[in-house]
Amino acid sequence: MTWIDDRIQQYYAWMKDNTIVHEDNGTGWCSVSTPFIGIFNDHIEVFIKKEGEKILLSDDGQTLDSLSLTGVDIYRSARRKELVEIILRTYGVQLQGKELIASASEKTFPRMKHAFISAICEISDLEIMAKRYKTDSRVCNKKRSQ
Repeated sequence: MTWIDDRIQQYYAWMKDNTIVHEDNGTGWCSVSTPFIGIFNDHIEVFIKKEGEKILLSDDGQTLDSLSLTGVDIYRSARRKELVEIILRTYGVQLQGKELIASASEKTFPRMKHAFISAICEISDLEIMAKRYKTDSRVCNKKRSQ
C-alpha cells in the first residue's frame, strides 16, 4: 500500500465514524446524519426507507426550508427554480412539493446516496443568492464617482 491508500482508508474510517444512523421502528424510516455540513453549520441529514426492492431517499423538505430561512425562495424566481431543476436533473433527484426525493436499488444505493447528498449541497449553495450577499450597485457607483 502506498501513502495515498492509507489516507483513503483514513478518509473512509472518518466517514463511517461521523455517520450516525437512527431507525424509527414505527415508520421504517432511518435518519442518517452525515459528516457533510449544511447551511446552518449543522450536519446534513438524509432519510432512508426500504420498500420492497426499492430504497427511498428524502430530505424531508429540510433543504428548501433552510434555503428559504436564509432569504432564498426558489418559487419566487424563475431563475432560481431553473437552477434547482438543473441540479436535480444532474443528480437524478426529484422535487415533490418542497421535498427532495430519490430512489435506488440495493446495487445503486451507494452512488444514489452520494448523488443525493451532492444535490443537497449544491442546492444549499444557492444561499449565495440571498439579498444580504447582493451588492447595491448604487452604493458602488456613488463611491466610484467621489
